[in-house]
Amino acid sequence: MIIIPKEKPAIRNLNSYYLNIQKLVEHYQGELGSGVVHFESPAMRCALYFDEYQVVNGCLEYKKGVVSGKPAIEQIMRVASSSNFVVSVYGILTDRLYYWANLSNSEVLYDGLTTEFTDLEGLLRKMEAEKLTGYIDSRLKGDFKGGFLFFFNGETIGGLPAEDSGNIDRSGAFREELINRSRAYGGEFSVSRIFLDNAEKGSPLTPRTPPEAKQEKKASAAKGPQENRKSAEKNDRRILAMLEGLLGTLERVIRNNRKIRHDFETLLNRKFVEKVDTYDFLDPFAAEFQYEGGKVTFTGDASPKELVAAISEIVSGIAEETGVVPELRRELYSWRQAFADEVIEFDLRL
Repeated sequence: MIIIPKEKPAIRNLNSYYLNIQKLVEHYQGELGSGVVHFESPAMRCALYFDEYQVVNGCLEYKKGVVSGKPAIEQIMRVASSSNFVVSVYGILTDRLYYWANLSNSEVLYDGLTTEFTDLEGLLRKMEAEKLTGYIDSRLKGDFKGGFLFFFNGETIGGLPAEDSGNIDRSGAFREELINRSRAYGGEFSVSRIFLDNAEKGSPLTPRTPPEAKQEKKASAAKGPQENRKSAEKNDRRILAMLEGLLGTLERVIRNNRKIRHDFETLLNRKFVEKVDTYDFLDPFAAEFQYEGGKVTFTGDASPKELVAAISEIVSGIAEETGVVPELRRELYSWRQAFADEVIEFDLRL
């Protein structure tokens, strides 16, 4: 099975006939670090998953079945340049790459679980407790055909409607919709476990180890503390930009809702005060974290994880109390695309 998270496109809609696939992979190993090259034609779909040093897996789907692993890598390399594929490249965070690369390396744990005897919400809790790394396939009746819920070590990392091709929904809305629709219309579920061992070892699937990658790694290590500080500062600025976008979207939704009597600043400051015992940097009098005029500033020393947790809790709390959760989720679509890496890294489910 090929499912590709498409939130981070590097390039799209190239024609494979004019490409050197080996060179293409090498280029994006340096450009992205990790990702996937996706090939599509009327007769076949293929994917090459790569990290900085190797092609970690390949998958090929066609009418006769599915091929994965080293045979798929070799076949894709052989046929891609002589066939007319549409080729796109997507970046994937390295710590999640092996998950998506090994969807085809899975086994069914439970199959044919019908809604007559199995409640989806209860099944989800069971998989969370068992620390599942895998997915639940929900096949529902009615116009809503169901879809997939993906788990990594017991945590839900996204969902995908059955008719979609890769726009992973990382909010909690799709999960709740599956639960509600399964109860209303019925259907059945299957649960599969994904095996990551082979991909993490990497060696059985390695066509080459680019010397350029080794040289880049050494060069990066030689840059020293100054370059590392610059990288950290860049990441910090991006996190603040993400929080700025999140708060800005909520502010816009609140202001456009005439039923809400309080202004956004009042609602925000109230929440800051409520959370001060947990997050002292939100104290309005200390003013370490400020949101004014659509801009975020932060002068405290809290970690990015703690800062993101605080603001996401505040946004969720205000949205729930004012009844704007559905509108906020719709408005956050482009924000999720722009900050896909951070949404995954901080496990944001707004």
